[in-house]
Amino acid sequence: MTLSVDAEQFQLASIDQIWHRLIPSRFPPIRVYERIAANDQHDAVTELEVLTSPRVRARQRLIGIGAVDEASPQLQNWNHAPFTYLNPEGSALFRPAIAVLELFDTLQTALAVSVVRRERFLRSTRVPKLGLDMRVLTTRIRGEFADLRGAALPDNKSERWTIGDRLVKAQVDGVLFNCPERSGASCLAVLNSGVLERSVQADHFRFVWDGARILSLYSFSGQGTVIAADALSGPAIKELQ
Repeated sequence: MTLSVDAEQFQLASIDQIWHRLIPSRFPPIRVYERIAANDQHDAVTELEVLTSPRVRARQRLIGIGAVDEASPQLQNWNHAPFTYLNPEGSALFRPAIAVLELFDTLQTALAVSVVRRERFLRSTRVPKLGLDMRVLTTRIRGEFADLRGAALPDNKSERWTIGDRLVKAQVDGVLFNCPERSGASCLAVLNSGVLERSVQADHFRFVWDGARILSLYSFSGQGTVIAADALSGPAIKELQ
């Protein structure tokens, strides 16, 4: 199936599969306010969050107007937050004003992308050496996506954003495209949070940052596998299958 937008043709792909992403976390997990408030203060701090958090206010608004059921996967924190807190740098295909969630076809692809992006942030902020804990989330996605995997996307960000603007206008669920950080892998940019099922917690990894680059990743599950960060962009790693 094809989609015509401003005289340009885009292929459409029906997606029904599990995708991966990583978020900052701690291992073992802790309560949100555990490090900043005493146990008897948690209720008061939670009430304060209700008054000040854009995500909480957006959630209450959607429930209040009956647009989304309170138990909907759209309102699960991990699914809701990316569509509430916009990325000031924008994404690969969409400018900062457009809410989008990027996910990746395999765990290895998600790790490869996360390493590149975390390195960029840690270098820019001159963070000294540390161990950064990251949690894997998996999410099943069902929807209709513009398939740009056969297209050569422009190197210029503003030109890519122009393509993204046209796809937003077409009201697709999102875009499927080649992953720049790992050859042969796929990224999925989700525009419509309604195509997300509930996200599930998977493995925790510790990224070993030496002050200049991320050297390796330590998996907290199983036998405590250590993976060289440089290997992530290459062929499939058996330990991640």
